[in-house]
Amino acid sequence: MPKTKETLDLEKALEERSRKKREYGCTEVTIGFHAKGHGDEIVDYLSMDSNGIFQCYELKVTLSDLKSDARKSWYGDYNYLVVSESLYARNPAWGNYIPPYVGILSGTALKVRRQAKKKTIPEETRNMLKDSLIRSVFWKMEQYKDAGDLSVMKDLEKQLSDLQQEYASFKKEQDDILWTYKDYEFYYQKNHQNPSFSIASQAKQERKEYALRQEGKMQYENNLCPICGKPALFDEKGKQVFTRFCPYCGADLKPLE
Repeated sequence: MPKTKETLDLEKALEERSRKKREYGCTEVTIGFHAKGHGDEIVDYLSMDSNGIFQCYELKVTLSDLKSDARKSWYGDYNYLVVSESLYARNPAWGNYIPPYVGILSGTALKVRRQAKKKTIPEETRNMLKDSLIRSVFWKMEQYKDAGDLSVMKDLEKQLSDLQQEYASFKKEQDDILWTYKDYEFYYQKNHQNPSFSIASQAKQERKEYALRQEGKMQYENNLCPICGKPALFDEKGKQVFTRFCPYCGADLKPLE
């Protein structure tokens, strides 16, 4: 189905904003690849800034568009529903159509009607979004090449080149982090003779301890350690000594300040 003028105007507004903010942006980005269980979702507009922050935009210009069964893709660090002014004026029950973390922009001025809340996305998804953006920019460049629009094609070629360099830098950084992650696990296991140790399990334990500390429960309760459940030690006079660190599991029992 051909796009309406309102939809095209919203796309142009997003493209112009990306240019002004020096972001990488592209319309109709297919997310992921079929070989990895994706490839059947299209984000109406996807942008990435120089810090690798992704923003996904879904465009709707009529109430029937909003109510349609078409999947809305919210993969970015920040996600927005972009609507026409006429649709925003109808004031539908937005909560029926978008999650609470999704923001709302209206009209070609892209007026912020509701600010998006940052969403935590895994590195695997971040890599997938970069791959998807590069692929879409490449195909868009090919389309303009066929159309003979050399000025637009040159802009897209530069954008593609910048994206590829950004991706290479990002990939190297991720490889370095992964190497450090594996290196630390390996030597911790050797030094502490603990082959079951992993950073993931340790992070889970730290989250658990922090939650207990926030609730004031990261301390001896009924003379027992909240982590390992073993009792405090006794001194030579038979009195229990509540040390800062559990003598059995080493848990730090100091409360938050």
